[in-house]
Amino acid sequence: MKTRIVSAAIMIAIVIGLLTLGYKFNTMIITSFIALLAIAATYEIMCNIVRDGTLFRKAFSCVYAALAFFFVADILHCAYDFIIKNLPLDAKKMIVSITLLLFITIIYIVVFTLAVIFQDKDFSIKEIFALLGVPLLYSAAFASLDCIITRPGGIYYLLLVINFSSICDTGAYFTGVFFGRHKLCEHVSPKKTVEGAIGGIIASLISTVVLVLAFKAPTNILLMLLVTVFMCIVGMLGDLFASIIKRSVGVKDYSNLIPGHGGILDRFDSMLFISPALLSLMLLGIVK
Repeated sequence: MKTRIVSAAIMIAIVIGLLTLGYKFNTMIITSFIALLAIAATYEIMCNIVRDGTLFRKAFSCVYAALAFFFVADILHCAYDFIIKNLPLDAKKMIVSITLLLFITIIYIVVFTLAVIFQDKDFSIKEIFALLGVPLLYSAAFASLDCIITRPGGIYYLLLVINFSSICDTGAYFTGVFFGRHKLCEHVSPKKTVEGAIGGIIASLISTVVLVLAFKAPTNILLMLLVTVFMCIVGMLGDLFASIIKRSVGVKDYSNLIPGHGGILDRFDSMLFISPALLSLMLLGIVK
């Protein structure tokens, strides 16, 4: 427990420091840090699903994830500026980013198709999915998080993400410990309960009211409460999805990068579902 608390304190200090520097000087500081998270997440999934893969294969996946992250981030930023800020669409930048993303994706697929053809072993479906699909999916999810954080009012949106993930998870944990009776999805995550899920949602609802009032957000409070319920469910599904992967490969944590907490994916599992969903609601004008 002591190790877990110390690690959490260090992580919080690092995040606060980077956010402060990013907002004060250049948001590229924040973007670069999130890119590193995307690379680390990709490496973790490669090590767990493609366990006998070569170092080159894992490194190549990480390079692709990094490039994909920046191209997807550019596309999302252009879309946000055009839809939300009513700025002229930077069509040239968007087209270049889309073209480069498609180009590196084709190269990536070709390289790994050749690896499958010429390697002296049979690849399972989950290995092929991990190699070809996961890096782009995780890069897009982290790029969504970057777009949310680095936009005007980024602190408010970041706190919403934390509310839908960490606050909900904490509320679910303590409610489950004291009142949990009915299993939520026992064959995937034995410790999760229906009572815990309800308690987590209630905790997030309270936090949402506090955030909306504190930041004087120009949004309907009732609508935000409905969004909160939806986003909490999305986060829980993200957590369960991560549990399915870990159970299928027989591990408790994706890595031991963060002492007491596991790996990057163990801390960001629900956020990787929440961030694209929240950004979509922002682009639709539902969350303001």
